[in-house]
Order: sequence, then C-alpha cells, then structure tokens
Amino acid sequence: MKKVTAADLLDLTVYEKQRREIRTRIMDIKNLRRIHVGPYATYLFETYDTMWYQVQEMTRAERIVDKAGIQGELNAYNELIPEKNQLSASLFIEIPDVDERKNFLSKILTLPAHTYLSVADEKIKAEFDPRQGSEDKLSSVQYVKFTFSEKQAEKFGQSGSEVILGFDHPHYSYTYQLHAEEKATLYQDLSSD
Repeated sequence: MKKVTAADLLDLTVYEKQRREIRTRIMDIKNLRRIHVGPYATYLFETYDTMWYQVQEMTRAERIVDKAGIQGELNAYNELIPEKNQLSASLFIEIPDVDERKNFLSKILTLPAHTYLSVADEKIKAEFDPRQGSEDKLSSVQYVKFTFSEKQAEKFGQSGSEVILGFDHPHYSYTYQLHAEEKATLYQDLSSD
C-alpha cells in the first residue's frame, strides 16, 4: 500500500480550513475499520487514509513545519501502513479505570503469543511491535500486523470464508467473526500494492 509522503500533506493553513470535512470523512473510514473483540480489546485497522490524517493532526497539534520534523512523523506513522498481503492495526485495551487497567494488563503480559486472525480455520499469528512493551509490562496501545501468504489472502477474499479475530489467553479468550462489509474493507488492504 502507498506510503504517505510530504508532498501528500496539506499546508497547515489549508488543512485548518478543511479540517472539519476531512475529519468527518476519516471518521467514516475508521468506523468501518474499528472492530471490538471481547469487552476490552478494540482493533483499528490502519490504512493510508488513517495515517495521512494522523500525520496531519500531529503536525497541526505540534505546529511542525520543518522538513525534518515532518519526516519524523512520516517515518513513525508509515510503519503502520500495511504492505501487500498484510493487515496492520492499532490495538487498544480500553478500561477507563486506571488501577483496573494496570491490573488487567499485568495479567495478560503474554497476550502477543495468544493473538491471532483465522481464515477458513487457518490461524495467522499476530506480530506485535516489540517497542510497545517488555517482558514485565504491556502497553494499553499495541501496533499489530498480520502477514498472509498469497493463498491465505486469496481465501480471505473468498465469499463465504470465515475470518475470525481472536485471543486465546487464559485471562482473555474471545473471538469475533468479521461480517461481509468488514471483510470487504480489509480485503482491499490485503490486495493493494
């Protein structure tokens, strides 16, 4: 999938004028890509559009206008744009109470080894960004990728094939089967160069 470049970004003044309309469009895109698995875990599957918006928002919020600063943001967020035959997501563990969240995160330290996506009963293990935690700490925001073989990607796009996001951790065991619109949206990511 195409990466965001500095040439793709709007000047901050132009962006400010169009921000409301852009935000509405991006929220519609995100709503199709937001998937809840169990009571606490939410995936937001990332794409060029969501990362373009993130870079625009960061440069706006921090008033970044120099080339080096912009390139730093591009480098960080382009990592989350999936390659061909790959899905990329931000995974949020959403528990409002801080103490309850810390306690829960301490119980699921090995969640990365228990996270998968299943296509027609074939499990694809999640690849977590190792910078988002350590052996004794798990962040409530994780960057996750699922990398498919050509055959697995083809099965994903087939009508009637079941696609399931799942966790099989002793303290968090839930699954969610993607419905047709979610599958179609994410299949576009898998098949784009």
